[in-house]
Amino acid sequence: MENRLEAFLEVIPELKELLQDDIAVAVSDTKKFIYYRDGDSINLPIKVGQELSPEEPLYKSIKEGKVLSVIVPKELFGISFKGISYPIKDSSGNIIGGVGIGKSLNKQLKVEEVAENIFSSLQQTSSSIEEVAVDSQRLSSSMNNIVDATQKTEEKIKETDTILNLIASVSSQSNLLALNAAIEAARAGEAGRGFSVVAGEMRKLSQMSSESSKKVSQLLLEMRNSIDEVIKEISNTNMIAESQAAATEEITATLEEITSNSKELVDMSKVVW
Repeated sequence: MENRLEAFLEVIPELKELLQDDIAVAVSDTKKFIYYRDGDSINLPIKVGQELSPEEPLYKSIKEGKVLSVIVPKELFGISFKGISYPIKDSSGNIIGGVGIGKSLNKQLKVEEVAENIFSSLQQTSSSIEEVAVDSQRLSSSMNNIVDATQKTEEKIKETDTILNLIASVSSQSNLLALNAAIEAARAGEAGRGFSVVAGEMRKLSQMSSESSKKVSQLLLEMRNSIDEVIKEISNTNMIAESQAAATEEITATLEEITSNSKELVDMSKVVW
């Protein structure tokens, strides 16, 4: 029996260096602790020669003859750690003692916290990207509506060309009538003086109509050119909006994959050895 325990006592002190981890180790016979070593952050109230307590996992492991694993909460000793108790048996299978190992969970809890923060941040980012994608789609739709409305306005302006052409035609005919009336008034002499006045007024009206028609035509031409520029800019903006919407969809898909992976990281960080 002593040889078996002595063998453990020779190996146990090297266990921390072998595992390169923050662990506390205790060895006992069936009644008391015969070895204890603190971890870097795990300092338990255990002393060599101290009797085993029925509440301790190591005591239960020895009595039940099986490996026990428990998570010790931070509130108990100021640090959260995982305790594993292993019964030691002699060559005949009789339990002659036990080994208890306490492994710090500080790193694991930190990883879990970081993983959960990453997961939460990715969820928020994914939600924001989805909102941007929706807004981009709405912007693209609005741009299409503006283009349609602007094109309809341009069509209406084109329709005024017919009216302006009619005005120009009437003005030309009125000017011709005024010229003929002036000629006839000159032939009539004194008797055609009143007719000459009317012919003059018709000529003025014809000139005013012609000048107004040209001004309106020039303004409409400028409006049409401006509308063409607006349509061009809106079309470019619409292309950007569509490209942005497509890009945000790709980003959303990538974020969903990353979020899924981070969720797996969170789940894995909660698995203790």
